[in-house]
Amino acid sequence: MTVKLSISVPDDVAAFLRSRGNASAAVTEAVRRMLPDARRARQRAAAQAYGEFLRSRTPQQLEEERAFIEGSNDIALRDAQW
Repeated sequence: MTVKLSISVPDDVAAFLRSRGNASAAVTEAVRRMLPDARRARQRAAAQAYGEFLRSRTPQQLEEERAFIEGSNDIALRDAQW
């Protein structure tokens, strides 16, 4: 979810944000750097969800993934000179 805000900033900050392609992304990035606990909590939750996903895969899914990766590597490395 996103929320639209209107803020006032000093001239130098406004100039910097205007120079960026996406001012919202620049502000979000800066604020998140100031919120390490919240960021770590999101990262922890994402890591836990990914771990649960990995643990839920069947042996057949693991084998299909391995075959897919090997096939992709073969395509990417075809005729490559090392």
